[in-house]
Amino acid sequence: MRELPATAVSFPVRDHADLTVGIQRLRASGVLSEADEVQRAMIVTIVSELATNIVKYAGRGMIRVTRTDQADGVDVDVWAEDHGPGIVDTERALKDHFTTGTSLGLGLPGVRRMSDRFSIESVPGAGTRVHARKRISGGRIESSMRSMPRSGAASRGLERSTPLWDIGLRARPAPGQHDGGDLALAIGLDDGVLLAMIDASGHGSFAKAAAEQVRSRLDRAEASELPKLLQACHESLEGSRGAAVGLLFVSATDRTARYIGVGNTGAARVAGAPWRPISKDGVLGERLPTPFEQSTTLARGDLIVMWTDGVSGLPGALTVRDAFRPAQELADDIVASRGRSHDDAGCIVLRWEP
Repeated sequence: MRELPATAVSFPVRDHADLTVGIQRLRASGVLSEADEVQRAMIVTIVSELATNIVKYAGRGMIRVTRTDQADGVDVDVWAEDHGPGIVDTERALKDHFTTGTSLGLGLPGVRRMSDRFSIESVPGAGTRVHARKRISGGRIESSMRSMPRSGAASRGLERSTPLWDIGLRARPAPGQHDGGDLALAIGLDDGVLLAMIDASGHGSFAKAAAEQVRSRLDRAEASELPKLLQACHESLEGSRGAAVGLLFVSATDRTARYIGVGNTGAARVAGAPWRPISKDGVLGERLPTPFEQSTTLARGDLIVMWTDGVSGLPGALTVRDAFRPAQELADDIVASRGRSHDDAGCIVLRWEP
């Protein structure tokens, strides 16, 4: 007889030790049995943020997480309830963020953005009740957020090896960590492909959840207007510790590449005419500088590499022979040989084939 997954986990919250035990119970239960690693990280982040708020502002309270099996998927509901001082102005609380130093720093605004449904009730002097719902399987979430931890992620049915291009994606967490904040994406868009190199601040599951916020926003992109996409990424990360993001759009029609970036991501053409666009100083989610888009014309055999600061020595570490290696093999090798031992690392390799 098939054992049904647990339908609920609840635990009191009085301090961060209670939160740690509660998260362990949640992970070990069957409540998240259909969730992939990304969805688990996001739900755990929601629970962590709400519990941290209880500890910080109310002193004690209760967290309850339930699952409801639907015909088209599974809903996970998180309730956080306390009898603390309450919130005088909930609208302001949903705009401000309060970094505790022990959480992602998303606060209520970040929880609301990560949730598919969100509500808050608070009575000054009587306490606060927050509800957040996340769909963990079925529909758009399952198809657009499937984790591909070894090679990055491609979406919208994009073929990474075609007569036009060969694309390699690789990202890995810092050694000793299960999750990381570096993410490499390839998304079919307009007449070409959008490549995104993401480096969320920090490490572990919280950083991964922030990187997935960016992925989720880019996966809904409808046009290759890079400044607008960068602005949308910035807005999706407001209230978090932020991220560095580099975006490269390759047009199959006019055979051009356009780049825009903020923070510690790099890009360069390492085979073909020299081209090294710059990423402006800033942190998406905290400080968005004036967008600076740069472009170049592509020629047969061009090799463009994008990377995070967890990879050292690029672009100078590459040699002429690398220009002829399969893109995925090269991306894997770059991260394996040049990835820093104390940091997440990510790399994208694009070879233009026409």
